[in-house]
Amino acid sequence: VVNLSRKKTVNKDQPIRCSKPSGYVGFGSLPDQVYRRAVRKGFEFSLMVVGESGLGKSTLVNSMFLTDIYKSMNSSCKRTIEVEPHTVLLEEGGVKLSLTVVDTPGFGDAVDNT
Repeated sequence: VVNLSRKKTVNKDQPIRCSKPSGYVGFGSLPDQVYRRAVRKGFEFSLMVVGESGLGKSTLVNSMFLTDIYKSMNSSCKRTIEVEPHTVLLEEGGVKLSLTVVDTPGFGDAVDNT
């Protein structure tokens, strides 16, 4: 027996009864409503890139999203020396994406791989 609330108990051995509503309730259009709401509000996406220096982490991210995420930097060849979050708002086909890329300094640079 599983206690779902303080007043109701449900027996696991008892089969669940399926029923079709006699009229329109509206939950059948719930996936459409969720989709429209998500498209209207946009999406948030966070991405952390980790790897050794010079592997092209920043280049990979720029290629994935077909834009220069790091445009605010002074130099195009600047190396990441500390953990840096970069946030950009992208829009494609009316859908907004708030993208936060956390760029890390060379992970594993201090490891002797010989």
